[in-house]
Amino acid sequence: MVEPPRIHVDPGHPHDEFFAPWREARAQRYGSAERPPRSRLPWRRAKKRRAVVTIVHNEAVFLPIWLRYYSRFFSADDIYVLDNDTTDGSTEGPGFVRVPVPSDRVDHAWMAETLAGFQHRLLERYDVVLVTDVDEIVAPLPEWGTLGAYIDRLDEEFVNPLGYEVLHLPDREPALDPGRPVLDQRGYWFANDAYDKPMLATVPMNWVPGLHKSDDGRQNYDPDLRLIHLHRMDYELCRARHSDRARRPWNDRDLDEGWAGYNRVDAGEEFERWFLTDSGFEGEGIHIVCEPIPASWKGLV
Repeated sequence: MVEPPRIHVDPGHPHDEFFAPWREARAQRYGSAERPPRSRLPWRRAKKRRAVVTIVHNEAVFLPIWLRYYSRFFSADDIYVLDNDTTDGSTEGPGFVRVPVPSDRVDHAWMAETLAGFQHRLLERYDVVLVTDVDEIVAPLPEWGTLGAYIDRLDEEFVNPLGYEVLHLPDREPALDPGRPVLDQRGYWFANDAYDKPMLATVPMNWVPGLHKSDDGRQNYDPDLRLIHLHRMDYELCRARHSDRARRPWNDRDLDEGWAGYNRVDAGEEFERWFLTDSGFEGEGIHIVCEPIPASWKGLV
């Protein structure tokens, strides 16, 4: 029996002290949630031309959730779904622009290059482009307002949100109903700095495989912007997704480098141990220490 993760009852990022100067610098630039500078009041912002992009292969559960959230802030003509040989029918619906990107295997370097090239081309027509995995939701703290308002005030080259990973605790919470808001059904998440991804940008970006960092190593943190990772939002859904990925061919370099190898863990106690105790980045000092999801986030996605 795998021991459940630790739970801190008081929310707070474990590296708040590190991020304090970043938050202070941004408060001077943009104001605070309570008192924005007059020059940046919402009614003075011009609406920016914006696009959002993801890449998928057979994502019948995650793609509708992703679309449900991002379609609030992006029109259908500005939502791009790069379709990597989907066969389950999940990319056949309306509400987005489908772009075929064939590849016969899991290849994270190819995915990073494909997304970067597409982002570069979009920036010829858009002011801001957001690139995410299909299980990632980018949102400012609720006190700051919506993602749409955040994008309209953005005047930086790119920004790193802070990654938080939602974790289903099967001994406390029922199976997920994908038709209902996820955060209404889940009570815990944990800070995962591997998902502080520089994905929202006004300039062309290039990323390392996995998209966790830019290839030049630059960082520009916004501690009040979140990347909410839904990969572990449900125990059985996650295991089924891992099984699907494990059956696909993988590029030799991915196997040699161990990139995202946890996606092939899908059996018995090994999966349970990974799901509840292994952040996927233990070697980088990132551990699963849960905290309650604040009530203000409920209903977001």
